[in-house]
Amino acid sequence: MTAEAARLAGAAVVLVGVPAGMYYVGWAMWEGGPSPWAALLCIAIGATHWALFPFLVKEAAPLALVLMVLNISWILMCILRSDMSQDQRMHDQGVTEQAVVTQWIRTSDPMGGTHDEVTAIALKLPGGGRPRLELKGARAPAVGTTVQVTRDPQGDVPIRLGSRPDAPGGVLATIALVVVLGTSLTLSTGAAAVVKDW
Repeated sequence: MTAEAARLAGAAVVLVGVPAGMYYVGWAMWEGGPSPWAALLCIAIGATHWALFPFLVKEAAPLALVLMVLNISWILMCILRSDMSQDQRMHDQGVTEQAVVTQWIRTSDPMGGTHDEVTAIALKLPGGGRPRLELKGARAPAVGTTVQVTRDPQGDVPIRLGSRPDAPGGVLATIALVVVLGTSLTLSTGAAAVVKDW
């Protein structure tokens, strides 16, 4: 294979591989979480992106910026879809109960800016279960009080305060997905041209 043919082949692989790979892992995450193969592909794509970053900074700085936007939007989409999946599960299957607060759980983490604060509570459920509920910044109810909680019968989603949530909206996650696919196409087109001319 001549050098010219090798460059063309490399450009073709970049042109097709980047958006195809990002589409596949994006679809896998959108549909409820990646398979082991999708997870490996995601890791491989991420490693390839950051291996290419110094090259792009040197050869095509705008593409390095596109790469950063692609990865940030990918991370954001994964976080949003994970939250949406949990909210949807609790909306569909969550069981709302009255639980008694049995204990405050304090955390001290000077590095994280937490100084002996109540970050979680221990509960006693009507059925006898004693889960721990992370407050995530919410005000801690007094020990001995009764609070309304919603739990996942399968225990896959952490228990939360309040009644079952409304069905989640997907606007932000959809925007993030569009940005992921758009930047992957921009990146693949520009990177393919760089590879062809390199």
